[in-house]
Amino acid sequence: MVYVNTDKGQNYLIPTKINDLFSKDHVCYLIEQIAESIDYSDFDKRYSGAGHPAYHPRINVKLLMMAGVDGVNSSRRIAKNTQENVVYIYLAEKTSPDFRTISDFRKDNQQLINKVSVELTKFAYEQGIIDLSHLMIDGTIIKADTNNNRIIDKETLQKISKYIDKAIEKGIKVDEEEDKLYGDKGMHELPKEFNNSEKRRPIVRKIVDEINKSIKEGNKEKTEQIKKDINKIQQKMQESGIKKYSFTDPDSRFMLNKKGKTELSYNAQLVVDKKGIILANDVVQDTTDRHQLVSGIEQVEQNLGKLQEGTKVLADAGYENGEQMQILDERGFDLYIPGKFTATKETRQKKFSKAKFTYDEQKDIYTCPENKILKNNSTFFSNKQQRIMTIYKCLDCPTCPHHNACCKNKKYRSIHAIPQDKLLNKIKEKILTPDGEATYKLRQQTVEPSIGDIKHNKKFTSFLTRGIQKVKTEFNLACIAHNLVIINNLMKTKSKEDISFLAKTC
Repeated sequence: MVYVNTDKGQNYLIPTKINDLFSKDHVCYLIEQIAESIDYSDFDKRYSGAGHPAYHPRINVKLLMMAGVDGVNSSRRIAKNTQENVVYIYLAEKTSPDFRTISDFRKDNQQLINKVSVELTKFAYEQGIIDLSHLMIDGTIIKADTNNNRIIDKETLQKISKYIDKAIEKGIKVDEEEDKLYGDKGMHELPKEFNNSEKRRPIVRKIVDEINKSIKEGNKEKTEQIKKDINKIQQKMQESGIKKYSFTDPDSRFMLNKKGKTELSYNAQLVVDKKGIILANDVVQDTTDRHQLVSGIEQVEQNLGKLQEGTKVLADAGYENGEQMQILDERGFDLYIPGKFTATKETRQKKFSKAKFTYDEQKDIYTCPENKILKNNSTFFSNKQQRIMTIYKCLDCPTCPHHNACCKNKKYRSIHAIPQDKLLNKIKEKILTPDGEATYKLRQQTVEPSIGDIKHNKKFTSFLTRGIQKVKTEFNLACIAHNLVIINNLMKTKSKEDISFLAKTC
């Protein structure tokens, strides 16, 4: 065995082109092509006139796209790569933007990042790479950038608000009256109104300390300002229907992730084609996916034009929403969205699960597995679900030998149906066929691996920015990075096929 010959410290006698140092089909060329196709006229107006020269926005766009592909989230690391990594040096056009320039650009240019995402998708569509016959939708919970020590609950805020009212009412300005409020406690100790759990929270201590300080100084304006701030937070919580508020990232919400842990997060949404290319993405505050079905399809149409009638739409049981499914059905989409009773084999195998009850649309009845009839019994408005529901009830249950297994603790077995149950039953029957099951399995081969690529290969497990608009931009960049790799690989495959075809014809 011999070693490869090396020339340590040897300079090139003839300077080489920098792009000779990496492959001709490197993804950076696709990045460059997309970045060069964007209209930057808005930036031209912004940076016209006197002042220090600015980096052209295409430089930051290229660097952020390349960093996303490499799973580099740190702006400091990106800035360092522009001096050490030949691909980044090439894309940066021999410039070295400061890490703050890169960081600020990522946070402040949501519309431009959206343009890049749409342009990349359109490019793939024009190249004939995208397949719009099937659209797969899914969501994933991504942790927000929050500090658990800066979270406060509704009840504690109410106590703080009452405490401020008490302080303002008494108008405490001198030590004698201050002693009446604090007793023999120091300023650093919380009053008895707060329990031990609240006293241990740094954010509660900080707020109350600020109140106490303003009281001691006789600064009534500051005390009233704190009161206004608390009132604003309470109002936001009431409008949003949340019980806990994060001072670090108020837009985040407590969500249950797949590890069974509830933490402040965002709900990231994806729509992909059969090849795993992300056609639309979004970040929402909803803790469930029920209201994201129509918006995801509409975003695809906004990016690529009206979809053909018969386009298959696949989503898991979390997207079951009668109203939204009916909208898509009326527009001619072919839906593969199982209800909660058909989502898993375990529930389908239960003899008396709702999935085993068949619906006859003409007779408007349900039939149970024992051929007993459930008739339309009554209709009511559900306050919980905010919609009209119909109850179908079987009157033969008391004499049925399977009463305990089917009815459990109730005398009669009943089914609560929504107006769209006819559509849901048709979809259920379709999915339970061999062809329907095969079609539905495409989700596991497309959208789920796309989420896995973003979270594991691209190392996107939590957000670095705060606020709903900024995290939308951050997630959009991750989706762009995912698409770049897939589209570049598909183009390489297509190019080889074209060359092979030409070779055969010649």
